[in-house]
This record gives sequence, C-alpha cells and structure tokens, in this order.
Amino acid sequence: MGSKHESPKNATTRRRRSRSSNSHRRFCRPKKSSNTVVNDRTGSSSSVAEKLKALRNLIPAAAENKGEIKGDQLFQETADYILLLRSQVLVLQKLVDFYGSCEGQKAVS
Repeated sequence: MGSKHESPKNATTRRRRSRSSNSHRRFCRPKKSSNTVVNDRTGSSSSVAEKLKALRNLIPAAAENKGEIKGDQLFQETADYILLLRSQVLVLQKLVDFYGSCEGQKAVS
C-alpha cells in the first residue's frame, strides 16, 4: 500500500526537481565544438592542431623534436618548462633583493 501512494511531500519534491531541471535547460547555452575556436572579430577559425603547433614553437624541448611530439607529451613538456621559468624568476628575484639591499647599504655608508 505504501508503494502505490506517495506522501504529498515526495510528490512536491519531485515536481520541484523537474521544474528546476526544465528551467535550467532554458537558460543553458548550447555547447560550442571543442575542435575549433571562432574569433568573433575576424570570423576566422583556428583549429586545435594549429594551436598545438604554436605551442610546440614556444617550448624549446618540443621545438627540438621538429613536431614529432604527441599532445600529452607536449603538455608535460609545457608544464616542465613553466616550472623551469618560475624557478628562474625566483632566483632572479633573490639576486635583485640581495644586490639591491647591498646597493642601499653602500649609499647610506
């Protein structure tokens, strides 16, 4: 008997859920294709392959392989290169702090 008759609370909850999911659909935008990105200003499109080629040209290890590197390996090389650049920036900041403070002490003396 309990399986055929639902409590009013459960029926209301179900209706609310269906309403919220239907109203959500009205406001959702359709998804764009992930294969191409459209530049709104010029109307031209640029494929993912072209973007990967541009990324290969930016990363030294990938540029040495002459485009023979796979996408997942390219992203790993990119991450490694970013970490290398970050560490170089930190070292340069420390050098500026060190030598900058020495210059300040010389001017005071």
